[in-house]
This record gives sequence, structure tokens and C-alpha cells, in this order.
Amino acid sequence: MIKKYLQSAVVFALFSFSSTALADEFHYNNILIGDRASGMGGAYTAVSDDPGGMYYNPAGIAYSTGKNLSASVNAYSVSNRTYKGVIGGQDWTRTSSTLLPNFFGIIQPVGKFKLGFSYAVPDSNQEDQDQKFVRSDIGATHIINFNNKNDTNLFGPSAAVQLSDSFSVGATMYVHKRSTEAALNNSIVSDAGGAYVWSNGYTESDEWGIRPIVGAMWSPVDKLSFGLTVSKTVIFKSDILTQTTISTDTSTLPTRSYDSYTDKRKYPYQVTAGAAYFVNPSLLFSGDLSYYSAFDYTFVNRQNKREAVINGAMGAEYYFNKSWAVRVGLFSDFANTPKIVNDTSDQYEHVDLFGESLTLSHFTKNTSLTCGGSYKYGKGESKVNGGNNGIYDVTANNWTLFVSSSYSY
Repeated sequence: MIKKYLQSAVVFALFSFSSTALADEFHYNNILIGDRASGMGGAYTAVSDDPGGMYYNPAGIAYSTGKNLSASVNAYSVSNRTYKGVIGGQDWTRTSSTLLPNFFGIIQPVGKFKLGFSYAVPDSNQEDQDQKFVRSDIGATHIINFNNKNDTNLFGPSAAVQLSDSFSVGATMYVHKRSTEAALNNSIVSDAGGAYVWSNGYTESDEWGIRPIVGAMWSPVDKLSFGLTVSKTVIFKSDILTQTTISTDTSTLPTRSYDSYTDKRKYPYQVTAGAAYFVNPSLLFSGDLSYYSAFDYTFVNRQNKREAVINGAMGAEYYFNKSWAVRVGLFSDFANTPKIVNDTSDQYEHVDLFGESLTLSHFTKNTSLTCGGSYKYGKGESKVNGGNNGIYDVTANNWTLFVSSSYSY
């Protein structure tokens, strides 16, 4: 029985590795950024008047008061993704956890301008798994060892200026640095002895580029503001290394492959429009719509199709008094991959996600401390084995606890 399973086992090992070794490029809203913005679900384009605005809408920092310093720490983030019944009828769960500082920003007034510098981590995860499956369907033991690390870092300057009392413009020029490293060991050994299949894969990549963000903000009346930003990541340099080894009981020598690439990953144009309504000095409502363009490209010998995506976010902020405030948010994180269909091979998974956030802030004269978190969940489908058929249900969730602080001087 294990002989008949051999081919599909190899396909499962290699396809699951190649499609999941890199960072989550199937979604655009992986980690909420900033102090105030995180609590409001990222609905911040029409507010953006603190260091977090350099990421969401640099035009907003023109309205920041004085000199501002903000630091945000994602204390702990955990992601789980479960592929239902994919291994001999058994579920396969991937778990990622990471501990990282995900934002730092500072704003300094210089004449009519507000200048700033910020560092942001919009995507990061670490996986380290050792899993064992008893396969009664093929009479074998299936072991998966998977290690995966990836980080996307953005850092660079911002500038904004008020052109009038009600209109401002701004820009951020981020340097984009993305690195990944992943290793997958996959073995299936017959319980009766003799028959086996073993595969090992390794990949690493480094890419450098820029992500300019250009924004505008308009406040036609005292209680209402609108924001608009346009951005796109452009890659200048990319280095990718992949290697695989496959061995079976019927092979005289292992099959090995080693490849290096300089393919430059494509990224979409992003256009975000937002509105904010300041009901009174204690209550604020905001909302954003973000459009990501569709595009096609070939990356490491695989055709990649990305569909256009529109994500939404809504947030609210309420001050109980001068010392305490609460923020809540709702947001979407839709997949940019086409929906899964039969009779088509090598399709990436499609999982749409929805999230919610909640934070509590305490203020003193010049400082603030914020604690809170977010939770994201969703369902979708995947072809983990890479074949023409065999569509599997996928459930996903992510929760993040974070602490942030800011200082005005």
C-alpha cells in the first residue's frame, strides 16, 4: 500500500513546502501597526496624527502636537492553520508564534514641516514543529519536521506639511527588507518494514526594495476628516536558494536538486481611503477601505496569479476621562489568491479572514501606556497535495497581545 502512496507523498512534501515556506504573501493585513491604530483595527487613514500615521497616512503627522515618540511591542502573536483530513484522514495543524517589537516612530517639527522616522514589521512568523502521524490507511508512520522563519521590515523617513488649515500632504519612503528561511523534513516508513519515502527541502531568500507612501488629508468641517494614500513596494534585489533531496527504498541514489534564483517578487498597488467623525472631544469613529490591485507573475518557475482585494476596517475611540481611553476595531483580511477549483493543479490556498481588536490606554501629562490585543479567524480551502483534485477545508486563527507606549515632549 505504501508503494502506491509513494508518488502522492512526494508531491505532498514538495508542494506543501514550496507553497508555505515563505511569508504570508496571500494576505495584506497580517500584523496591526502602531499604538492608537492597532486598537482601532487599522482604521486610521483619516486620523494619523501620531507616529503611527507615518505608516497609515503620512499627511496626518502634519497635525501632530509637539515632538512625539512612540514604541509598540507585540508581546506575543500566535497563528494556527488546520488542514482538515489531509494526512490519511487526519488533520494537519501548523502553528506559528513570534515575539517582536513591531513599531517605532518619532516626529520632530522643523519650521512648517513635520519630519519623522519610523520602523515597522507588517509581517513576521516563526514555526518549529515536530509531528507524528500513525497512518492506518497505508500502514505506515508519517513524520513531519518543519522550521520556518520570515520577517518583513520597513524603515525610513517621513515628511508632511499643512498647505492650509484644512488640507495637508505627506510622504514616507520606506526601505523594504524581507528575509525567509525554511526547512522541511518529511518521512513515511512502512510499519511492516522495508518500504519508505524520505524528502528534505530547504529554502532561503533575501529581498531589498522600497515602499513609497504618498498621502493627503482634508478636513472640510471641524468634526469630519478624509484621508487618501497610495503606495507600492518595488523590489530592486532578490536572492533565493532552494534545494531538495528525495530518497525511497526503491531508489539506488537519492534524487537531489539545487537552484538559485534572482526573481523579483511582485507587489500590488495599494490605494486606501478613510473617513473619521469626531463626535465630541471624547468620542471618535473611523473607517477605511483599502484596494489592492490584481497582478500576474512568474516566481521561482511557478505562475502566480493574484486577484484584486478590497479590505475594510472600522474603529472607535472613547475617552472615559483625561486618564483613560478604550479603542475597538473590526477589520477584514481577504486572500488575494483565486478560489480553489477541481481539475487545476498547483493552486495556492484561499482563506478569507476577519478580525477584531481591543485596547485600553492610560495617560499622564506627557506619556501613555496601551495594552490590548487582536483576534483574527477564518475558513477556506486548500490543495495541500498539489494535485488536480483533493480540495481540503482549512480553518485559521491568529491572536496577538501587545503593549505600546508613547511620549510627547
